[in-house]
Amino acid sequence: MKKISLYGFAAIVALSVAACDNYEEPNPTPQVNPQEPILKVDDVTVASSVTTESYDLKALNDEGKNIVLSTVTCDVLPEGYEFLADVEISANDFARSASVPASVVVDEEGTYSVVVNPDDLQGVYYANISKGPKAKDIKIRYNLKTKTGNQIAYVGSPENFYGPYDMTVVPFPSSLVIEENYYLLGTINGWSVADAIKFNHSDANQYDDPVFTIKVDISAEDAAAGWWWKIVPESTYVTGNWVDGDNTAYGVAENGSEELSGLLVGRTATEDCGAGCIKTDGQLLLTINLEEGTYEFTSAVDYLYTPGDANGWSQINSQLLSTNNYSDYSGYALLSPNGFKFSSAPDWDHVNYGAGAAEGDLSTDGGAGNLSVAEAGLYYCKVNTASLKYSATLVSTIGVIGDATPAGWDASTPLTTTDNLIWTGTIEFKGGEFKFRANDGWDINLGGDLQNLTQDGANIASPGEGKYDVTLDLSKLPYSCSLVKK
Repeated sequence: MKKISLYGFAAIVALSVAACDNYEEPNPTPQVNPQEPILKVDDVTVASSVTTESYDLKALNDEGKNIVLSTVTCDVLPEGYEFLADVEISANDFARSASVPASVVVDEEGTYSVVVNPDDLQGVYYANISKGPKAKDIKIRYNLKTKTGNQIAYVGSPENFYGPYDMTVVPFPSSLVIEENYYLLGTINGWSVADAIKFNHSDANQYDDPVFTIKVDISAEDAAAGWWWKIVPESTYVTGNWVDGDNTAYGVAENGSEELSGLLVGRTATEDCGAGCIKTDGQLLLTINLEEGTYEFTSAVDYLYTPGDANGWSQINSQLLSTNNYSDYSGYALLSPNGFKFSSAPDWDHVNYGAGAAEGDLSTDGGAGNLSVAEAGLYYCKVNTASLKYSATLVSTIGVIGDATPAGWDASTPLTTTDNLIWTGTIEFKGGEFKFRANDGWDINLGGDLQNLTQDGANIASPGEGKYDVTLDLSKLPYSCSLVKK
């Protein structure tokens, strides 16, 4: 898009200016709101020009047409003043928004129009809302300013927006085709397209989230013989034909490649793609990025163990960290200043995570040193096996909080413990809801199902009015709580 060259020119200018030690601006920077606004909101009439018809950005751009957002009329704009507009778009009621270049033009009759160039809108839309080629509903709004010389003032205030207006845009066509679903076939299913296994994907549009994942469990026997794989898109899965067209299947450049990561190669109508051949056993996560055209096999264990001095360096006797995505693991564990590690298996024969180069870093090197904490106790641990980062936060207190508890949502009612894993107390419950939280803050909290408590889980309904013996069990997964009425 043309913006790229403009931005490049701007960067050159900026560097040139920075290189001049004695440079002085030829004109002072415009002052925003230097005085009372020239115009009040009531002085200006704004009429939306946004229609219910969709705006085809490519067609409008080819025709050299701008998008007219609204007309602005004003009988009291002093001579020498002009209007400016700050336009922004959003896909979600402006919880997140992005600015769009805009201009205000005036016709012979003195009517102003707020206009946006479709190419500019496409660039901002692609970068901030969606990379997909399908029509999408967005919201657009703007505020007005007046300008004379180097003085700029808002009409009303910066919070005085016109709109939001609902707009349907058809973005520029994209040569990139990403289908809604992808499937794995090979050794795992005897190369049967009909029995291909579907990748997992988020609820987002596939162009906004082009990443698909699938977990596989490769046996030692299959790994020794070679575990073969290819990928097919939804269209191939439906037709069953993966040999007679472009991108009907994806694989690797060299048939039999044992690489655990690399570039995906699409089949063409005349040339097949190679099949990958994995010779690593265990639980692996296959991640494909259809925008970047890449694949990667990574470890995909369900849990991390926390062996260390606190449990005699035994994986079996340690607490577990769980995951929802096979890269972010979290949970409670007893740790000691005398050292610990994170382990991917109940033994030392698989991937283990020790101390990295800096605080908070991990290393999978077999010779990596032990991790450590300042004092022995219960810690809430977070580990990312992709970035090799971790944190361990000491849990000093755990309490019950909510309008169902004696102190309401203002303060926690503390529980006590003798081993830092089982926390108990007697609570006078009322009607309402409650949660568990640590350290009298909300960074570490548990909610949801009493038999499957999770971090940031939903509020828990009161068991009913009366005194209850509360027992919170953090010794094993899933975390649970029993409530026994006295």
